[in-house]
This record gives sequence, C-alpha cells and structure tokens, in this order.
Amino acid sequence: MARPLRITVVTVLGFLLSTLVDLGFDTESRLGLDTLFKIRGTQTPPEQVVIVAMDEASETRLGVGQDLTRWREFHAKLLDQLNRQGASLIVFDLQFIASNPSVDPMLADAMRAAGKVLINECVQKFRRGVEDFYGREECSDRNKMPAISREGEPATSLSEQLVVMRKLSPIPAIAQAALDSAPFYLINDSENNPIRESWTFYDALAEAPSLPVLAWFYYQQASSDNPDEQPLSVWLTAQRRTCVNSPKLDNRAKKLICEGDSRYLNYYGPPRTLRMESYADVYEGKVEDLQGKVVFVGRANRQFSPGKSDFFPTPYSDSHTGKMAGVEIMATQFANLLENSFIEIPAAGWLVSSVFGLLIALLLVSFTGWPGIVLSLVFASAYAGSAVCLFGQHHWWLPVAGPLFMQLPLSWLLSLAWSRYDLMCERGRILEFVSRVFPQWVGMLPAAPGQWTETANAGIARSEKDVSGLCLATDIEGYTTIAAQHSPREMWELLNTYYQVLGHPVVSHDGVIADVTGDAMMAVWFDAPVSNQRRAACLAALEMAAAVASFNLSSSQEALATSIGLHEGELTLGSLDAGTSSHYRAIGDTVNTASRIQGVNKYLGTRILASHSIAADLDDIVSRPVGTFRVVGRTEPVTLVEIVGLKHGSDTQPNEVHRIFADGLAAFQQGLWTEAARLFQAALAIDANDGPSHFYLQKTLAYCELAPLEWDGIFVLDGK
Repeated sequence: MARPLRITVVTVLGFLLSTLVDLGFDTESRLGLDTLFKIRGTQTPPEQVVIVAMDEASETRLGVGQDLTRWREFHAKLLDQLNRQGASLIVFDLQFIASNPSVDPMLADAMRAAGKVLINECVQKFRRGVEDFYGREECSDRNKMPAISREGEPATSLSEQLVVMRKLSPIPAIAQAALDSAPFYLINDSENNPIRESWTFYDALAEAPSLPVLAWFYYQQASSDNPDEQPLSVWLTAQRRTCVNSPKLDNRAKKLICEGDSRYLNYYGPPRTLRMESYADVYEGKVEDLQGKVVFVGRANRQFSPGKSDFFPTPYSDSHTGKMAGVEIMATQFANLLENSFIEIPAAGWLVSSVFGLLIALLLVSFTGWPGIVLSLVFASAYAGSAVCLFGQHHWWLPVAGPLFMQLPLSWLLSLAWSRYDLMCERGRILEFVSRVFPQWVGMLPAAPGQWTETANAGIARSEKDVSGLCLATDIEGYTTIAAQHSPREMWELLNTYYQVLGHPVVSHDGVIADVTGDAMMAVWFDAPVSNQRRAACLAALEMAAAVASFNLSSSQEALATSIGLHEGELTLGSLDAGTSSHYRAIGDTVNTASRIQGVNKYLGTRILASHSIAADLDDIVSRPVGTFRVVGRTEPVTLVEIVGLKHGSDTQPNEVHRIFADGLAAFQQGLWTEAARLFQAALAIDANDGPSHFYLQKTLAYCELAPLEWDGIFVLDGK
C-alpha cells in the first residue's frame, strides 16, 4: 500500500473511532476535560464572590429545619447585616414560590430598603406530561400540572418526544420588592451527571438571561454608575432577541449576549473552594469583610451530605469532596463572568483530532516499526503537555481522550500490522529468489513458519551450476576458547542469534548464504553485473561489521570478534551427497582463497580484507592497499586491500594515516627498510591503533637487522 494511502487510512480510521466512541460515551468530557481539571488542581477564586451557606449548623442554631419558608423570618435581618457591611449585590438562589404571609411583608421591606437583591425564578421541565417532572428546590409537587392539555382529553399524556419548559415567578410581594429576578436552571436534569457547562440564556424561555448573567450585568452597571430605567432582565431579553449593537455594551457583553446560549464552567476546585460563610454566622454579625462583595445566598452543606437535594457532581467530585451545591455552581458561573475565564474551545475538536492523527500517521509511515512508535509517543507526550499547559494558563480545552487513548493506539496497531506485512513481502521475495537455484537454502533464511516445507521443495531440481561470482567468508577469532567455556546449548543459543545478525546484510544486498559451519559463514553473489556484485558484497561486509559490533555491545556473553574476507572468481554451486542427505555448497579455489584472505585479518589487525580488484572501481567505497601476500595452500600471490567504509558527500581527501602507510608500504616492498620504518612510525604517531602499520613496523624492524636473502615485495604467510 502506497505511503499517502496509508497516511490517509491511519488518519481517517483514528478520527472515526475517536468520534464514534465520544458520541457514544462522552469520553472527551468524562475522561478528557475532567482529567485536565484534576491535573491543573485548584485555583484562587475572585475575592469579590462570597457564598452565605444555609447549612446544617444554621438549620440547628436557627431551628428552621428543611422548610425553606421558615427561613424567611431571618432573611430580613440577614439583608440588614449585608447592607450595613456594604455588600455590592445580594443574590438569592431561592425561588419564593410558596407564600408565608406572616413574614413576607417584612422580607419585602428589607429587600426594597437594600435595593440590590436579585432572586431566582423557578423553572419546571416536563416530559410526557406529568409523568416526568423536574424543578429545583421550591418548584414543589404542588406546582406540578400538565403544561399542555388537549381539549376534551385532559387525561391524555403528552408525546414522549415533547419537552416543555415553563417559568414560575416568585409571589408578587417578593417579586416587586426585589431589584430583579431570573431563572437558574442547570443543563443536566440528573443529579448523577457532572455539571460541566451552564446556561447563559434560556432560548426555550423566550431568551431569558440566567441569574448569574443578570447579576454580572448589574454588577457592571453598578461599577460604572450607569443605571437603566427598565429592569435589566427585560432589557437583556430584548438585546438577545435582536442582538442590536448598543453603545452601552463592550465587546465582552456583546459576545455574551449574541453568541451561544451556554458556557463551559471553569471550576476553581472542589466544593467549598469559593469563600463560604455560614448563614447563622453572618446573621449574628460574626462575619466581616463583606464590603463590595457579591453575596450568593442558598442551600449549601458545609459537610458532604449525600441525602441532601440540589447537589451535583463536578469534575472535581469524588468520595472525599462530594457534590457541589447549586448555589456554588451559580457563584462559579458569576466568578467566571467576572474574570472572563470560562473554559474555551480554541478550535473545532474534529479539526484538532484530524491534525493530530495526520501527524501521527506521518511519523509512523515515515519511520516504520519501533522508531516510528517511539517518535509518535514523544509527539503525543508533547501534545498532552501542551494541552495541560494551555488549559492551566489560558483555559483552552484541547481534545485529549480521543487522540491519546483511541487514535494513538489504533495508529500503532495499523503501523505494526503494515510493518509485519512489508516484512512478509520482503521475505517472500528473498525466498523466491533463493529457491530458483538452491531451494534447500531457504532453511537458512528467517522465513515465516510453515511457508516452506521439505515436501514443497522436493520436486525442485538439484543440479550443479558453474558461475563467475564473488565469495564472502567470515570467521570468529578465538572461537575454540569461547566454546570451551560454555555448554553446547549456550553456544547454540549464542550462535543462533549471531548468525541472524550476520545473515541479514547478505540477504538485504541480494547475496545468498551458501554455508554455515561452526563459527564460519560463506556467502556468494552471482548472476549479476560484476560491478553490482562487488559493490553489494562490500556494503554487506561493512554492515555485517557494524551489526556484529552492536551485537557484541548488547550481548552479555563474550564478544565475537568477526573477520571477513572477499574474493572473486569461478565457482561451482551444487549439491554434495553425504550418505542419505544432500547439501548445497559453493566449491572452488575462489571459496578457499576468500577463507584464506579472511585469515589475514588476524595478522594485520583488520576486520575486512578483499582482493584488490573488488574495490578498484567502486568510487563510493573507501579502501586502502595493505600489501601482497602468498597465503597457505596457494602458489599465486594475492594483492589485498582493506575495506574501510563509505565516502560521505564530497569528501574525497585521503586519510592522512592511510597516505603515510601507503608510502611506507611502497618503501617496504622496495626493500627500503629504514624509510619504511620511519613512515610506519609516523602513521602510528597519528593513530596508535592502526593494525597494518603495527604489523609492517615489526616486520621492517626485523628486516633491518636481518634482511631476507631474496625479496620480491611479497609477504609469505606460514599459517591460516
């Protein structure tokens, strides 16, 4: 599958999964937003907001119990206390639906005298007539009645889909005495669902403003000393309906009135984070420092009491903190208006999720396997950190649950599946190539279990083949000593891993593993242009040396020092019968010479040696001559070069050590022992670990004392 298509598939599937799960389970709010609140922790609320809690202690001290109408005889004195201390605005989260003739006139007089009291209006919500009813506090059962009845069929229930809302005003005496009134109705009907957002205007109630919004506008009007003739609740409703640009409104007010009907609440912490004073303490004059404060009066237990009504879960709710009273939520919304600190969504969630998924897909497709997973994890961590930081500093809510817990794992699964698919395709191509000539060599390669069987390969021809090719031989220095220190099982496990590391570069550069015996491996290249064979073999040798070095670093066993030799010539590839079994091998002088060249490494202290013709025309391979040798079992001398590495960019300057060594080698081959010794010492002064310089310096110093009788520049090796 092409890369652009894979990127598209990862992005689209991840986005669809996160969207569908969020639609079904509201994960972005439950897991995302709530987690962001808890990571951020509590924040300092504005000092202008104070809650006067009608709590358990006040119920006991004042002897009022649960009947809200009995509290009214104390509200008048409470208003006097608040007014005397200079409270800027007093907001009752009470609805005053039922009358109490004995105390209502006194309360009305106190409200009228204060001139800054706002009260709550009851909102009732009906579904299916009277069968499903909801209303806060004093919207009691005695006010329950069908909101709509059909003429002639008064007992007929309404359709289940029909939802009706209506507003019940306070009793006239209280309503006329208050400065103004507005409803405060929470978005969630159930007291078991967390409250995350709150209405600013109620479109279902003729565009009426919510009580916190009304309080904020009155607070702003009082601050600017700009009173209006009509009640602000009526004026705000008119403004909401028309959204006319009024010169009295700043941009914040215009946005609040004309854009949307709800806001996500920015909670400052768990219940009782806002300043909360006991009703009885304020009533008795024990609380000071209320000058200029906006005071919210309502039912709010100071200790968590699960049996109480009008308490709701918030993102901070748990078994320790409990639920939050409705009056605290109202005060929180007002505080957010005061500080302009609602939780904002800076960009559409689908857009952020799409961009996140696209970047993750780019990383996973560009860097296949574990590197891509690690990079995507780093990016996802950076995104999560940014989301937490933006939430804490700017109150911006970026989606985190969908991207991190759905899009990211799904992208990982798809990436790993595709990596496995690509690996199987590559193995299939390798197996197909090898099977055309040597089907039994398939067992040498890391094929998938069950893909190749002895039965499946039995019918393939097993004839020998003469080719002109290149042979690569490897050996482990000191293998006998290492093997003596371990059990056969331990050596098998070590070599099994070692040969997987050693064989991969051969296969990746189109070579064929011809033989593995003990500590030695033989690989061949054939049926390709000579220059291609040479270059592929040199690259494979360099990668093998690097892979073995990494393997030795990660292994807890002894290091397996591997030497490599390369030679080219005529080969015979075919089957050798031994008893009842057959084994494919590469046979010929080329194979033996490659093995002997490999053995020269231990004399020169090198890792990769090759006959000089192999690297002669390879411009991107760095090599250097190391002399001419007559190896054991071969009469013809072989001129060798060390394969050093790859050339990088335009850097064609010869290595200084290599240049000095080449001059020393030329002097050595001419029999100029003193000059050769000086040059080899100069090379070692630059690189004390240069193996060929060490070897030739020792030989030169020996020849200075006793020169060979006949010297043709060829060094004769008397061992493998």
